[in-house]
Amino acid sequence: MGHQITKKSTPRRGSMQYYPIKKSKRPYNTFGKVENLEKNEIGGFAGYKVGMIQLSYIDSDKNSPTFKMEVITNATVLESPPLFVCALRFYNKGSSIGESWGSGINKFVARQVKFKENNKSVDDFKGKFDDIRLIVSTQPWKIDLKKKPEVFELCIGGNLEDKLTLGKELLSKEIEASSVIKDGNFVDVASVTKGKGFTGSVKRYGVKIYPVHASKSRRKAGNLGAESMAKVQFTVPQHGRLGFNSRVEYNKFVFRVIKDADEVNIPSGYKRYGNVKGSAIILKGSVPGSASRLIMLRKAIRPTKKAEPVKVTVLK
Repeated sequence: MGHQITKKSTPRRGSMQYYPIKKSKRPYNTFGKVENLEKNEIGGFAGYKVGMIQLSYIDSDKNSPTFKMEVITNATVLESPPLFVCALRFYNKGSSIGESWGSGINKFVARQVKFKENNKSVDDFKGKFDDIRLIVSTQPWKIDLKKKPEVFELCIGGNLEDKLTLGKELLSKEIEASSVIKDGNFVDVASVTKGKGFTGSVKRYGVKIYPVHASKSRRKAGNLGAESMAKVQFTVPQHGRLGFNSRVEYNKFVFRVIKDADEVNIPSGYKRYGNVKGSAIILKGSVPGSASRLIMLRKAIRPTKKAEPVKVTVLK
């Protein structure tokens, strides 16, 4: 349990909330199926993390001690180029039964996914499916970030006829951030945390550092467990990989969805990113992940407050 030499007992080190602490397979996270979507509502969006800024706003929460007062807070900027709808994917009883790909798909997407344009039409799946989802790709080349896109699914709201109608309208077209994310709403955020490489038990689990003359080693657990078990349990804090884990944070407040990049750009540019070139989403607080990493957004599945837009002023 990582007991200290100077104490008879001590709490275990490290949270068991995310056990096993598993490395993510890819540098971005995704959501599953999104419930409770309204008619013609798209279940999520995505943006690249730019950095953090300070802004001021008028607090509109009646239960807050700063109600109707100007508050200064930190916010995260996500650059969000439009998503391109590549295909429609059809499901029956939770299993995929096929896809209908559109036209005009970028060559960078073709390198990631093997497909044939218009290989099957929507009419080929008529009467065989009970759910439809969009296959979309990011377009990072529009903001001069990189060439390799990310391809993932998005859910659609409404009944089966509404989903089919909306899917036909959006196929081979772009989706703007302003059409999915609204000012003053709450969203859930999925991302992959910063990778910190190989670290010791002090940084990884917060093990207390021993006094100088207490032990031969100062920066590790004093006890690796009971002798009779003949093995070291997973609960013992030891050195190893830290970071690059998939995480989800709930109820992030959307301050603004902007189209003019000059509203959030700073004179020196954002560290490890540069300046914003397209539309952007401003979220309250911090977001897991490093700069230029893809952040997934979806409609909040358990909002705790009523969504209301607020007046925001960016501090530069």
